[in-house]
Amino acid sequence: MTNQSTNNEKLTALYVRLSNDDEREGESNSIVNQKKMLSKYASDYNLRKRQFYIDDGISGTTFNRKGFQAMIADIESGLVGTVIVKDMSRFGRDYLQVGLYTDIMFPEHNIHFIAINDGVDSEKGDNEFTPFRNIINEWYAKDTSKKIRAVFKAKGLSGVPLTANPPYGYIKDPNNPTQWLIDEDSATVVRRMFQLSIEGYGPTQIAKKFQAEEILTPAHYVVSQGRKAMGQLPITPYYWNNKTIANMLESQEYIGHTVNFRSTTKSYKDKRKVRRDKSDWVIFENTHEAIIEQSVFDTVQALRKHKRRPTRQKELPLFSGLLYCADCGGKLYFCRGKSISPNQENYICSSYRRRTTECTAHYIRSVVLEEVITENLKKTMTYIHANERTFMADVLKGDQQARKKEAAQQQKQLIQSQKRIAELDSIFPQLYEDMVSGRITSERFDKLSSTYEEEQVLLKQQVLDASREIQAELDVTAYLRELRKFVRKHIHFETLTPELLHEMIDKIMIHEDKRIEVHYKFGLGDLGHLIDDIA
Repeated sequence: MTNQSTNNEKLTALYVRLSNDDEREGESNSIVNQKKMLSKYASDYNLRKRQFYIDDGISGTTFNRKGFQAMIADIESGLVGTVIVKDMSRFGRDYLQVGLYTDIMFPEHNIHFIAINDGVDSEKGDNEFTPFRNIINEWYAKDTSKKIRAVFKAKGLSGVPLTANPPYGYIKDPNNPTQWLIDEDSATVVRRMFQLSIEGYGPTQIAKKFQAEEILTPAHYVVSQGRKAMGQLPITPYYWNNKTIANMLESQEYIGHTVNFRSTTKSYKDKRKVRRDKSDWVIFENTHEAIIEQSVFDTVQALRKHKRRPTRQKELPLFSGLLYCADCGGKLYFCRGKSISPNQENYICSSYRRRTTECTAHYIRSVVLEEVITENLKKTMTYIHANERTFMADVLKGDQQARKKEAAQQQKQLIQSQKRIAELDSIFPQLYEDMVSGRITSERFDKLSSTYEEEQVLLKQQVLDASREIQAELDVTAYLRELRKFVRKHIHFETLTPELLHEMIDKIMIHEDKRIEVHYKFGLGDLGHLIDDIA
């Protein structure tokens, strides 16, 4: 047993912890009340050398707490002789970990351990009920976590954003915190980021450009606006991370959608985030004002799908991600070198280059390709500009009657699915109340909520699919209007750019005999028969 006079010469550690869940239970567990109780106890027993170790807003299922670890470090340094907590649940809610400290580490360091409300005092001998109390504390943490997850799921499935803070470019609506408003200052940076991507800049290049221009990182920008940033602030306020840029370029929030359930935690003990598969995400469309137009977003995704690697001279090949072998379907890669003059730089079939198939050497010189595509694009854009009505009619050709019939069926399915989703939205809260009140067991709740959840996810996908089908014809018309505006803006272009190529062209096929086959995004092949008429 410890020597009390020796321990009086050392620090008395008064450990205080409050989790976010504990706050719901009122003032009894508050930091202030815990400190009052521990101070009074230490005074009553004449323990003068006291030091508080505090963890506010930290779960008891983890022991990676700043205050707790500081106390353990002082114990291991021999500075602490006594540890006092309000009760065992304040110390922790993982009975195995709690036991490692109270039954092994503390005796090894001659620590006098006291849990006031639970009647635990290591100098008075073992309390046989303590291990059971620790198990109960862990069960409480597990049960609380389960209830919180249920509420979290119900909230997420209703379309409410689950992120604590809106993404960079948005702020919370002061009148409705679940709604996002555009923050114009940061939204300008987001728009520029997407434009730079279209112009051929990769995430690393964009990050370096923003750093050179001393644009505040998202976290530092939030702080500069008087708001609290999530996580630790980067040391350098202008150091943009290329991964941050890449994630932002793929974020559907910027086209007005809410994306929930991107990540999860492994268990109530392990709070580390685990990325979910994209098939598990739940997406709600058009929930807030978009910063980025759909067409711009789609162009960036197409560019990112075919990630372009800079050459040794840090240049991005103009046609990267667009060129394909007409025979084997492989991509064509850019070739240059010290021994190759600019006039001889070329694109070559990747399969032939790697000898992965028996494909022949499909290649084409870069200067030739630029000349052909420039001429082809100019002819195509000239035709579209001169024959706007005919062009739109050709694209919209098809069995309109069949499409109308399909749209009517989809509309019927849409109404049925939306009605059932509304029913499920009302079931979830009632189900949760039934579990809390004890009318159904937590196991029954888990089973029912899981079943309803799966049904709702399926229904939401059906609603999404039906909405897309119904809007398909309107989308084609809207796209053609955007294309018409784009053509009017760029019809007198002199130089090819990544933006121009990816806005107009879906892919370019290179044949063995050097023939070039251009596939435009609006689905009219290479418009060859039309181009010949105006050549």
